[in-house]
Amino acid sequence: MQKLSITIGLALTASALSLQQAQVGRRATGFALQNGEDAINLNQKFKSLTVNSPCSEGENACVDDKFAQCVGGKFVLEGCASGTICAALPLVNSRGTSITCTTEADVAQRIAATGAQAPATQGSATSTSGSVKPTSSAPNENQGGSSDGSASDNGDPDDSQTSLTLDPAVIAHGFANNGQDVPTAGQVPSLTSTNNFINFCKTVKLPLTNGAQVVDGSCNPAPMGAIPAKTKMPSSKFVFPKNGATIPANKTFTIKMSIKNLATGNFVNADENYFSAPQQLNNEGLILGHSHVVIEELDGLDQTNPTDPTTFAFFKGLNSAAQGGILMADVDKGLPAGFYKLSSINTAANHQPVLAPVAQHGSLDDAIYVSTISCFTAIISECCGISLLLVYG
Repeated sequence: MQKLSITIGLALTASALSLQQAQVGRRATGFALQNGEDAINLNQKFKSLTVNSPCSEGENACVDDKFAQCVGGKFVLEGCASGTICAALPLVNSRGTSITCTTEADVAQRIAATGAQAPATQGSATSTSGSVKPTSSAPNENQGGSSDGSASDNGDPDDSQTSLTLDPAVIAHGFANNGQDVPTAGQVPSLTSTNNFINFCKTVKLPLTNGAQVVDGSCNPAPMGAIPAKTKMPSSKFVFPKNGATIPANKTFTIKMSIKNLATGNFVNADENYFSAPQQLNNEGLILGHSHVVIEELDGLDQTNPTDPTTFAFFKGLNSAAQGGILMADVDKGLPAGFYKLSSINTAANHQPVLAPVAQHGSLDDAIYVSTISCFTAIISECCGISLLLVYG
């Protein structure tokens, strides 16, 4: 009986080994093998880079074993944790590579698992010799990809939006710095994270926003998303009414607002998808979004007390695309006689305020102040669209 058990055990072990080898063989013939070879070639390329090497804006790489990103045509370096180096790794579930800080042993193990091998003259996956093989093309809008520009292609599925594992390619190593290495009077340290704050909402006693407008407060786990270039920050300006204008009370009028650098007409279900997705850009690098106008009543044009954001005289989402760069909203019943502040609220598609790439910038919204008057006999003027005698009341 003991001999039979040993025989069966050996047979099962051999069968499992054969199955594992078959699986490795299948992976090696698919995108895994190509990913491994691309990682080898990238690591070879990185060994030849210096901080002064030419680069393209936003390009990620490894320089002197440090994580590097191209900013303003020059690599900016971020050191890796002790015992780790910056290296390119093959993606597992999709076509492409990622760049992250890890151990040399991990690099060798991950590349070896793909079946890829460095040329015989090279001792390891991070050897400096050999030519650089071109990587795959950049991802399109609907596909994920790695930070080095390679992507899911050839029809291979990309699980980046369903995987529950954080891809090393998107880890922002700068988030581990609290900013106090450059002290400034009054400056407070930033929160820090080495995993992109993916579990931040577990640290606060609030329900998840979860796509709803939670009036008692919530925590939103969605990332901020794509940020436009400095030259493509949105801006708006009211065309009508003009700042300081006096308009008829209780009479329909149309707000007209000029807007630029916002791909208008993009809005999602505000009751189910509120703040539930990152900010997105279109093919021209403009934020996909829409705008709103809100009118708040004032005690007078010289009011200095802050308004109450929970109360307003008029609110309208401008969901249609701008026509000739102009957005419009009809105030059907007009406004009672008084003083008012008109403001724009430019947002991304999921209703979050638009995000800009730099801290110092002009206002991305507009605000003006107007008065409304009622028509009575007193002096001749063209109020309410016809010639009448009126006084301000």
